[in-house]
Amino acid sequence: MQYYPEELLPRKLYPILNNDVIKNNTLVRETETDLYQLIENTDCETDDILPFVVSPQPSLREVFELSTFLYGYYTDEHIGIRVADSSLYTDWNNEMQELAAKDIEYIQEKAYPFYLSAKKLDRQEIDFNGDIFNLSFSHKPTRVNYWHFELWINDNKGNRIPRDKSSAHIKYLAKAILEYIIAEAVQNKSSIIPFKDEFDLTPLQQEC
Repeated sequence: MQYYPEELLPRKLYPILNNDVIKNNTLVRETETDLYQLIENTDCETDDILPFVVSPQPSLREVFELSTFLYGYYTDEHIGIRVADSSLYTDWNNEMQELAAKDIEYIQEKAYPFYLSAKKLDRQEIDFNGDIFNLSFSHKPTRVNYWHFELWINDNKGNRIPRDKSSAHIKYLAKAILEYIIAEAVQNKSSIIPFKDEFDLTPLQQEC
């Protein structure tokens, strides 16, 4: 029997990572389609790619809490892992009981990596119809994945835009942000810098 990957689990001594620590590294988004094949197709327009970046949810508004993972200890072999108990996707804090890898039931679905430059997503100003919005991300570990990050978008007053806001204006803003991500933040695998080289978890694992 193959156990859940130990290297994905948060532990009490692990810190919350701030953006400056990982800004030169790569965030990876799981997608159901190999987007690099679409991007490399010269007949493919940006609009052809957008629905696949936010799949399996069809709404572009998913960009307001877009899930990504810090690439390094989280690698291509972890793409598509789904745990059986959805409650384990809740936010983690270091007061929670640690989980044992052997007790977590999971499957691995077919999925593909989509690599994004953290630097291009951190505190980036997006001009949308004359209004300035700020695109950034935050470390949001879950009970089964320490390497989980979310993209956030704030308006020019610093208010975070929620995913469930449904006006037409917000829909087109979501589209503009995804267009920026595809145009500016997408990385080829040859340009990836894995975070593992900068943050050694081994001493923490030995102490736990």
